[in-house]
Amino acid sequence: MAVDELIPTLAAVAADGAVRAGRGLSGLMGQEISIHVPNIRTGTKNDACDAVGGEETVVIGSYLSISGDITGHVMLLFPEPRALECVDLMMGQEPGTTTGPDEMACSAISELGNIVGSAFVNALADHLNLVLHPSPPQVLHDMAIALVESVYAEVLSQGSDVVMMDAVFEDQKGRTAGLLIVAPDPASLGALQRVAA
Repeated sequence: MAVDELIPTLAAVAADGAVRAGRGLSGLMGQEISIHVPNIRTGTKNDACDAVGGEETVVIGSYLSISGDITGHVMLLFPEPRALECVDLMMGQEPGTTTGPDEMACSAISELGNIVGSAFVNALADHLNLVLHPSPPQVLHDMAIALVESVYAEVLSQGSDVVMMDAVFEDQKGRTAGLLIVAPDPASLGALQRVAA
């Protein structure tokens, strides 16, 4: 089964996950933050790198693994300037306040990845009646190609594409966007096809 056959199911899951993540983030921050997923597509590791600015673009993000009835990987990536915009959004600060990936910024991105990644995994579990568990988040900070290759080496080496979702974060002061990458392990594709049918 090709990953792109899951796009209709994942579109519904993404919409639900975005609402859940927006509620979680708004509750944490004490202000209204909405999350939209305007575009979902499949692609290779090169497509994933291009979506965040190219292979050599320095990105900051968060990684979670999925375990349970199916296994896979979730990664939320931002080009570094957009990650810093997201930190400002989360902290209720004016855009441009955060100027570098310090400990506070990395902590905020970790928590953002935890909220968004877990919301997506939980929405997937509920939508398909699966038992799934997201791992604690790991902060990522490197060139896009290094992160994509290291985290998805097993998935991509077996010729599987990844699912890429544009994630737009917005509050009353502004908006920024990142890339949510979802990669089911190849062995889980058959199980996903059966429950998604």
